[in-house]
Amino acid sequence: MAKEFSRRLAAARREAGFKSAYQFYHGNGGRRHFPFTYVHYLRIENAGKLPRPQWLGRLLTGLRLSPGEAGCRRLFLAYLKDLLGGPEASALILEPLLCRHGAASAPAGAEAVRWMKAEHSVHLTPAQFKALASSESAYWCSELLCNDGGSWTAEELAEALGITAAAAQAGLARLKTAGLARRTAAGRYRARWTGKLFTFPGRLEGMGRHLDLIQRYWERMASRRGERVSARVEVVRAEAGFMRRYSQTLAETLDAANAGAAQTKGEDTGLYLIEAGIRRLLPF
Repeated sequence: MAKEFSRRLAAARREAGFKSAYQFYHGNGGRRHFPFTYVHYLRIENAGKLPRPQWLGRLLTGLRLSPGEAGCRRLFLAYLKDLLGGPEASALILEPLLCRHGAASAPAGAEAVRWMKAEHSVHLTPAQFKALASSESAYWCSELLCNDGGSWTAEELAEALGITAAAAQAGLARLKTAGLARRTAAGRYRARWTGKLFTFPGRLEGMGRHLDLIQRYWERMASRRGERVSARVEVVRAEAGFMRRYSQTLAETLDAANAGAAQTKGEDTGLYLIEAGIRRLLPF
């Protein structure tokens, strides 16, 4: 049986913002992403079967987890406990291996960020993500609609973005078809969801090139309308394991920026891109 793993998997799914097993499986592309059927996934989540080890990576991607995250660690521990067959074997084998590395304490605000992800995340499907990335005007119209609680005309969006009204109208049409925008009775446009945390399925197979397009949209807009607010770099010699753990600290710090999100125009508001990344320069 796979009781410990299935319990942790269902909890991780809910923490990621997927309210149901159906939403998680099909929202991540279904059989195009997972190497098993929906029925088989239900058996995994209902403690009927452990997934094969080579399938865990696909599950992590669907859960929007990285290998260094605390949620991933809990999921892997549950998997190993079920694989070993019981608490006695787990205590005998796992505890000596893990005793040197105490669990890192959660940073301030981490619980609030977890709650925000679970209750306010909207995970774009691959089809919605493709529609969003299909044109620069569609992407930026979506960003303005999603980050504002009001309604907009195509002309107002065009003025705010510095594009033509025709381009804005074409972008809105793509968003409406994909279910990401809706047209009001007065002929104005609103986002389908506002005040939500959007996640892109950029790590799913075949989605990388669409994420690359959006990154190019960021660079072009920044060069045309933006400015650099701050920058900080460090060159550090360290072990790979430390850097994997540190990358999670960066991710949690980045997530915390959502606490400052505003849905209405305020004093000097703007769209900000916050980047966190680690690059290995050379082996040493």
